[in-house]
Amino acid sequence: MKPVAYFPDPFRQGDNIMVLVETFCWEDKTYTKLVPSNSNFRHFASKIFDATASDKPWYGIEQEYTLLEEKNRFAVKPYGWP
Repeated sequence: MKPVAYFPDPFRQGDNIMVLVETFCWEDKTYTKLVPSNSNFRHFASKIFDATASDKPWYGIEQEYTLLEEKNRFAVKPYGWP
């Protein structure tokens, strides 16, 4: 693991911190070269962000909700559905 950023912990507060890391694994059994692990998307994303440092990325969070209508405990359907 390689630490790349740290922030004050908003949950435990005080002197606690949260650390973001990149994860690596050995390329082969010679244990001479580290390669990014399969879940290390930060490594690949940082190359793209560094290449376009003058651009400001946009981030969005998408959440979907379904309102349900309950006639009785055996008849639940989406609200307004025939």
